Amino acid sequence: MAICISSTVYAESRKLPPIINNSTYANGAAYSGQASSNQPMLEMLVRVEALQVEVQQLRGTIEQQNHDINNLKQRQQNIYTDMNMRLQQLETGAGISIDSSKSAVLYTPVKRQNTTIPTPVQRAKPKPVKKAKPRSKAEEKSAFDKAFTSVKDSHYQQAIKQLEQFLRDYPNGTYSDNAYFWLGSVYKVVNDIPAAQKNFEAVYTQFPKSEKAGMAMLKLADIYREENDSAKAVQLYTQITSQYADSTAAHIAEKKLQNIGQ
Repeated sequence: MAICISSTVYAESRKLPPIINNSTYANGAAYSGQASSNQPMLEMLVRVEALQVEVQQLRGTIEQQNHDINNLKQRQQNIYTDMNMRLQQLETGAGISIDSSKSAVLYTPVKRQNTTIPTPVQRAKPKPVKKAKPRSKAEEKSAFDKAFTSVKDSHYQQAIKQLEQFLRDYPNGTYSDNAYFWLGSVYKVVNDIPAAQKNFEAVYTQFPKSEKAGMAMLKLADIYREENDSAKAVQLYTQITSQYADSTAAHIAEKKLQNIGQ
């Protein structure tokens, strides 16, 4: 009992160490203020890093789309180039003549007979013509693709009908310059030279800024050269080199002028 009472008295009389408050010291205050001021900076850095990642992803998407677009353009150009080569090979041959036997009809003269002049009948008033509903871009592209497929499949008579119908429906459409060009090419293959000349000329006169304009002029110049009209051929070759400089048609025209001796 005496031992317990003495130990209790000793514990109560012993002093505890003082409590240290870091906020009262200069270094502690500075550390606390620095931590609170760094928090917004860290949040901003996190946001900037997230934006950088997002920008990189967008750049990757744009590069992929540009790559796909370039592939589509190259594929379309390859199709046109292949068609040009095939048509040029056919043009160097005898050509395919258009069957005009069905269009020629002979009429036997009929002997005139005395007839009384009928009483004039009052004509009915003409019905108002309904305006055609404007076609959409999708319909125009579908019509051109259909005609161009006939050209690729060597269905030349069908291609002529489809291309001429397309130009009646879309005289100033998005694909009208191409329609005139391929129509001229097909007419050249089937050996209808006047029709070929007319359609090639329509390309660069009606659509001078078309990518097919220089090539159409080159095709027409080649026709004049085949017909031994060197003056017109040289005139067109020279016009191509100046009007459509740095184009494929211009380079070909320069070589042909050199061959002619100009």
